[in-house]
Order: sequence, then structure tokens, then C-alpha cells
Amino acid sequence: MSQDCPRPLELAMLVDYWFEDAAPPEQERVEEHLMECEGCSARLRAIVALGEGVRRAVGDGAVQVVVTPAFVETAVREGLRTREYRLPPGGRVACTVTPEDDLLLTRLEADFKGVSRLDVVSNWEGGLEQRLEDVPVSPDARELIMAQAMPALRALGHAVLRVRLVAQEERGERLLGEYTFTHSPTRG
Repeated sequence: MSQDCPRPLELAMLVDYWFEDAAPPEQERVEEHLMECEGCSARLRAIVALGEGVRRAVGDGAVQVVVTPAFVETAVREGLRTREYRLPPGGRVACTVTPEDDLLLTRLEADFKGVSRLDVVSNWEGGLEQRLEDVPVSPDARELIMAQAMPALRALGHAVLRVRLVAQEERGERLLGEYTFTHSPTRG
């Protein structure tokens, strides 16, 4: 919170203001406050900068994000060309991307019944393990959909990626599925 503001705006309120999700009277109240308060204005600038950084990282393909079926439908409807791989637990696929592809979708099938906390653990062969913690998933879902923009993948040489879906439970981790992607660059 801003130290130089006697009534700092809450983070959620600033985010709602930025995305224009607040009701018009609330938008006006926040805007008036921001015009008078440098501390809260600085917090909003920091939120916007963070959002732009995340947008760049996702757009460059530096990170994978978990998406919904509605997101996939919207991406296709808006003309994004997708390359899609669907794998059951234990599945392996030889994969690549082409210059025509805009978005990589991976559909990792698993049984999510009884899962209250899901982690996605990935590891490029020879690299460090990365863990995406507490991924939202419905117990009724049959798959987890992850999306990644293509720029970073197009630059990738021969590589092997292993992904594990892990349920976090009181007695420890429970493996829901392990998936292997053997990537080869396209030949020009």
C-alpha cells in the first residue's frame, strides 16, 4: 500500500479500474482519487507495467499458460492458426512447429476427480525443472489445455520436454500423468 496516501486504493480496485470492470460511479471515484494521489497513481503504473511484461512474455512464447476451451474457441474464431497435440497419461509425441503456426496448444488428458490442488511440472532435457503451482482445474475436466505462442518454439532446436501433472494431497504428491514431447525444428 502507498505510504503517502491516507486512504490507499485496494489492488483489486486498481485492476478493475484499469480493465474498466468497475461500475461507472466507481470508475469516476477511482479516477478522481488517482488525479490527486501520486502514491496510488504510482501503484497503478506498476500494475500496468507488470501486465505489459506478462503480455510480452506470453506473446514471445517465453511461457506456457493454462487456458480454457472458450479461449481456444476465441483464438480460432479470431483467425489464429493453431498446432495442437493431445496426449493421454504416459503419452509421447514427435512434434514441431511451422512458420504458419501462431499458437501451440497441448491437451493433457487426466482424471482430475478429487484434485483440489494441481501442479504442472515441466523439464526440458538437461535443463532445470519448472513448477507451475496451484493450477485451476475443474474436477469434471478431462484435460488441461496449455497454450504457448510460437516465437520461442520456432528458435528451438532438437529438444525433449517432459511434463507431469501432479495432485498435491495431504499425504504427498500423486502423479496424474506424465507426457513427453520430442521437438524437432522444421526444415526450410
